[in-house]
Amino acid sequence: MAGSITKGRPALLPGSPPPLSNDAAFRGGRVAVCGSLAHLDPLLDGLCEALRDAGHAFDRLPSHHELLAQPALLAACDVIAGFGNMPISAQVMDRAPRLRGVVSCVSGTDGFDLDAASARAIIVAHAPTEENARSMAEAATLLLLQLLYDLDGTRDNLRHDRPRPNPVRARMLNGKTVGLVGWGRIAQIVASLLQPWGVELLVSSRRGTGVDVPAHARAVELDTLLERSDAVCVLAGAEANAPPLVDRAGLARMKSDAFLINLSRGSNVDEPALVEALRERRIAGAALDVFATEPLPLDSPLRQLPHVILTPHHVGHTREGDASLLPALVENVLALLRGQVPPMVRNRAAVDAWQARWGRQALVPATTGASR
Repeated sequence: MAGSITKGRPALLPGSPPPLSNDAAFRGGRVAVCGSLAHLDPLLDGLCEALRDAGHAFDRLPSHHELLAQPALLAACDVIAGFGNMPISAQVMDRAPRLRGVVSCVSGTDGFDLDAASARAIIVAHAPTEENARSMAEAATLLLLQLLYDLDGTRDNLRHDRPRPNPVRARMLNGKTVGLVGWGRIAQIVASLLQPWGVELLVSSRRGTGVDVPAHARAVELDTLLERSDAVCVLAGAEANAPPLVDRAGLARMKSDAFLINLSRGSNVDEPALVEALRERRIAGAALDVFATEPLPLDSPLRQLPHVILTPHHVGHTREGDASLLPALVENVLALLRGQVPPMVRNRAAVDAWQARWGRQALVPATTGASR
């Protein structure tokens, strides 16, 4: 049974602990650290070490399921931290009257209901670090060149002792039109990386054609970008329950010799329509790091298609990018516990209400951290 919202504060559930007083803080913070993936476990474990060192309590849980199955624990949480695809809904938030923040250990926040969090004065923080953004931008540029120069085909020719193709399939990047779908930090870095290559850059943003773009780029409607581009890079964030940015009609607008690159989210591209377009050679090829279902099923038709580069949602992960995530994660969580707005906020609309509700409530660390 979910509580209702009254004056910006969730009503308490039966048996829930009372909310913090608006006067002086009187306890340390409690953080639920949820999730287990081999390549991200060191990140979450590092957060636990930082919380222990700071004297805050934490509960290290294999997944969010264990948290949701323990009502008392959920009700006692000040912060929930973990993977960005955790389903933290309005109903979950209403069961957590002390919840002041939900923190993704990476840049994605797909599972978090941002509108519900903002309505409840809960900050959603994440880790779109500069190193991570630059790594992703370099990966996008890498895949663009790999497609244009048919690197996989050239490698296979040598491996199987095939003659050189005649005519050659490789194409120069210079002089091409490249479309960037999305205009966040990653796309902006891609634009700067491509400037010396002498390309025409087209940008499509959900914010419209009035976005500021550099002199060597032009903001256009998405349909125009798809029709004119020799390569389309999808770099926009995903929006909950939104239709694909590049749908069946959009794919039909693309040139027959154009390439599609998607490093954002699988939901941003109509995957069945893309498979059809590739099978029927209505576009020249694709490079995909994200999919509708992840991991990509073994029977996915994408695995059987030529001229398709597939990577397991990992192509832009670098040592430098990964190393930047822990400091960002720790600072986001500790700032929330200090009653401060964290440096990397996803739902800026929540900041004023959050400061009014939580800004004077710095949680006093316990003498020793507690863990489970």
